[in-house]
Amino acid sequence: MSEVVDAVPETPRPEAVMSPPARLVAVFARPARAWDGLRDHAQWWFPLIVMVIVGCIGSALIQERAVVPMMSDTWDEQVQSGKMTQQQVDRMEEFLSSPVGYAFTIGQQIIFIPIFVLMVALVIWFGVGFVLGTGLKYRPALEVAAWASLVNLPAQILTYVEAWMLQTFKGVHVGFGALLPGDSHDKLMVGLRVFLDAIGPFAVWYLAVAVLGAAALSGAPRKSVAWTLVSLYLVIMLGVAVITALFAPGS
Repeated sequence: MSEVVDAVPETPRPEAVMSPPARLVAVFARPARAWDGLRDHAQWWFPLIVMVIVGCIGSALIQERAVVPMMSDTWDEQVQSGKMTQQQVDRMEEFLSSPVGYAFTIGQQIIFIPIFVLMVALVIWFGVGFVLGTGLKYRPALEVAAWASLVNLPAQILTYVEAWMLQTFKGVHVGFGALLPGDSHDKLMVGLRVFLDAIGPFAVWYLAVAVLGAAALSGAPRKSVAWTLVSLYLVIMLGVAVITALFAPGS
């Protein structure tokens, strides 16, 4: 009888499910343990809401302080080159400072932040689920993309602070792009600055958390996941840098 009992496999205990606030803390304090329970329970909506709220508040606070002055400088250059009239500039400035202008800026955050997270989840699903052949589904990949994106909040807040102090987004960098001298409009320098910003310390932190999450939810070795996601990230960012350089004004 004891042999029969010993032969019966034990039923695996379900993973404990953290509350969303507890998981938020874990992403920053214990990122390797922040994924318990996400295989069977969807919580991607919580970090998405947090990021949208931060984005909306930050955008609203710097609209008049940084966005309007930055756009005004750009439009003044267009006036001097004859591509715009002063009346057009006045109307655009009035629009940005109006409630409708604020709503437009906040609406961009509500739309583009979820789209960005969905696209990141697609990359994680492709890299870990398809390239590595782990069978990772899109929903767990979305969990990784959403929760890992929370570590971008310090960089986002720092960007808002720098923009507030400089009264513009021009020259604001939170990556290694800040190491390049000046704010040259040379196409090569523009592309190099974009790529260096993409491999800064905050980006490394983000990738590390994403690797831990993807490995935990897929069961794949962390080393394999790291090689795959980092390679995909570098290829994508290199492409973004090249495209930005090609379409940037300058020589």
